[in-house]
Amino acid sequence: MSERDDDSVRRDVAGALFGAAGYFLLAWGAVALASEVRPIAAVWPQNALLLAMLLPLAPSRWPAFIAVTFLAATLAGHVGLESLPRALFQGATAIAEVVVAAGLLRGSIAASDPFHDVRSVLLFVLCAFAAAIVGASGAAVAPHAFGPDGFWITFQDHYLADALGLILFAPLFVGLLSGGLSRWYKGLGARGRIEAVLILLIVAFVGLMVFRYARNPLLFLLSAPLLLATFRLGPFGTKLSLLLLAAMAIHLTVAGEGPIARAFAEPTQRSIFLQIYLLLMLLTTLPVAADLHARRRLARQLSESEESLRLLASSSADMLVRLDHRGRCVQASGNAALLAVRQGGELIGSRLSGFAEEADLLQVEAAFSAAFVNPGSVSRCEFRPLGRPADYLECTMRALVDDEGRSYGVVGAIRDISLRKEREKSLALAASTDSLTGALNHAAFMRHLDRLMSALSSPNLSLVMIDVDRFKSVNDSFGHLAGDRVLVELHNRLRALLRDHDVIGRLGGDELAIVLDGTSPELAKSIADALRIAVSRDPVVLDDGERLVMSLSCGVAQAGPGMTRHELIKRADEALYVAKNNGRDCVAMHSLSDKDA
Repeated sequence: MSERDDDSVRRDVAGALFGAAGYFLLAWGAVALASEVRPIAAVWPQNALLLAMLLPLAPSRWPAFIAVTFLAATLAGHVGLESLPRALFQGATAIAEVVVAAGLLRGSIAASDPFHDVRSVLLFVLCAFAAAIVGASGAAVAPHAFGPDGFWITFQDHYLADALGLILFAPLFVGLLSGGLSRWYKGLGARGRIEAVLILLIVAFVGLMVFRYARNPLLFLLSAPLLLATFRLGPFGTKLSLLLLAAMAIHLTVAGEGPIARAFAEPTQRSIFLQIYLLLMLLTTLPVAADLHARRRLARQLSESEESLRLLASSSADMLVRLDHRGRCVQASGNAALLAVRQGGELIGSRLSGFAEEADLLQVEAAFSAAFVNPGSVSRCEFRPLGRPADYLECTMRALVDDEGRSYGVVGAIRDISLRKEREKSLALAASTDSLTGALNHAAFMRHLDRLMSALSSPNLSLVMIDVDRFKSVNDSFGHLAGDRVLVELHNRLRALLRDHDVIGRLGGDELAIVLDGTSPELAKSIADALRIAVSRDPVVLDDGERLVMSLSCGVAQAGPGMTRHELIKRADEALYVAKNNGRDCVAMHSLSDKDA
């Protein structure tokens, strides 16, 4: 065995001896509080001490504590019962009760912190009631072997006493051994300790008045100071108040004083009513104390998270906003410059959409509505901040919901996406334009033509097909670089002569196309002719100084309702073919055949 194992064994033995001494003293004290007429205590606290010692330990370390405590239980029983066999039997059943409770609680939150939340309190109570069946059954069986008492009477006597002892004392012993009670005391501070002492004095004073001096049954009066302790002192303060009340109630009731003693002459009835009363006080205050404790812990965690979030937001390029059910800002933090304000406080009371360009206002409102009416989902919108139409912001929104799942507001994260939008535009432009000339490429031009024709309502849409005359000879004589220079110059000249909404596309090689929207057939032919003349008038100067004169052949076709894109292109190609056959450097207009008419 290693030195570390030796130290662990010595600590376990020392802890077991200390626990056994405490167990004996608690058992002796419980019997001392019992009446001479009925020497059965109303509360058995000793089992709670052993349970608190076993819960944090691995089951492999339990035997040392169980063995030493069994000896202490037998000695305490022998002193109180004056029968060694009966003391041995009841000591064994008491140990079995604790082992069952420890086994049921092991691995649960209630084992390390019975006050963690309402669920942990209820779990601890249920396990205590279940384990008390073992101890009470053993105590009830013992009289059949060692005495004349009936099973049911003895079971009743011990069951509530065992359960009450575990519920009342075990959480306090767990806190004492784990350091939770010490942390609670230190966390009170000077003012909190004074307040705790005053509240405990109030509990003691009211308890004394109710159980000793009051002539009328005023048990309900104790609810007020206990609730005060519950709300002000937390779970441990509540437990101390209940212990103080229980000690006074048990002592004075056993002594024949107080409303319970006056109401019941028989000691058994007194004990049972007192146990039920104490259990009711426990079950009405401990869950409330645990729930308040859980809420305070959650509030503290939320406060810490909020402070961390504010610190993160203050150094972030993003901005966080919280909107109420009307869409008005109630909290803002982070980079306020995104919305052109100096600080987030300037947004309070205003609608987020009020800081967007008018054209984007509806998008922001729609995103807020979508998030608010669909809790759990995320909505997004893009908008331009007021006064900065060249910039783009993105807001991601999610609903805030209450305990019943109803939306009461929206939280939003705002970030600058101007660079991303620029990249998107660049990528979209690169995907839709010809890399040489800057005109729309074939696919993009066809999509544009499809959109225009799908919404066509009048025959005022013209397509001009353009071909550079004898372009192959330019490539053959001067090289492809010269040919590229001619195409670039051609596009630039056409673009300079056309209207802003007219679109140029490069369909392949030296073939270009122009869509003239809102243009009559006569005007379309005139525009095409003007383009041809303007291009041929000024030669293209190559890098070596060579001057090339360009000429164009143009075919013009007019779109009509119900016509497909393929039909329009076919007509423009046919007109271009006519222009080339007419000697080039001219414009031909597609004429409707009799069948078309």
